[in-house]
Amino acid sequence: MKKIITTVTVIALFAFAMMVVNQPQMDQAQAQETPKAHATKSNELKSLKMDDIKQMTQKEANLSHEQIVTLTDKFMELLVQDIDDHYKVEQFDTKQELIKVFDPYVKQEVVQPYIDFYYKEKEDGLYIVPTETPAWFVKDAEYEKEQKDGKITVTQTNENALHGKYTIVLTFEKIDETWKIVNISHE
Repeated sequence: MKKIITTVTVIALFAFAMMVVNQPQMDQAQAQETPKAHATKSNELKSLKMDDIKQMTQKEANLSHEQIVTLTDKFMELLVQDIDDHYKVEQFDTKQELIKVFDPYVKQEVVQPYIDFYYKEKEDGLYIVPTETPAWFVKDAEYEKEQKDGKITVTQTNENALHGKYTIVLTFEKIDETWKIVNISHE
């Protein structure tokens, strides 16, 4: 029994010695690193981490083509309401009710001029003014996208028979973790 314990102990000590011998040695440059050099390396790591954070933030702030299409399509879908034979809106009785449904997609002050132009309130309800829809974003056409101050501006130039050549500029901003249209202009 003593022979077995002695043999196991010798093997264990031999294995331990082999691990210590094979362990990588710190070179002299690393061993003699000054506190200043260590601080510089530490700052470089912090800098890299800050760059990574900035990249992640920019990715989070990026607005995809699909999101642009979804928001612009939703705007037009809500702007053109179902009506009866007399142009009376079927789902809403007031402009304010209609504006409220835009809240998840568009700031109120942006949609207000469109509602004021395309709708009239009467005693018996809300009516659409029979006219053409505005010059609008075309999802299959090229556009420029610029990010500045947490907002993304999309500029697109189009041409059609009704409006001729026009440029639409849409500004998007992330509000409460949701992208919204915060400005619309035509040039």
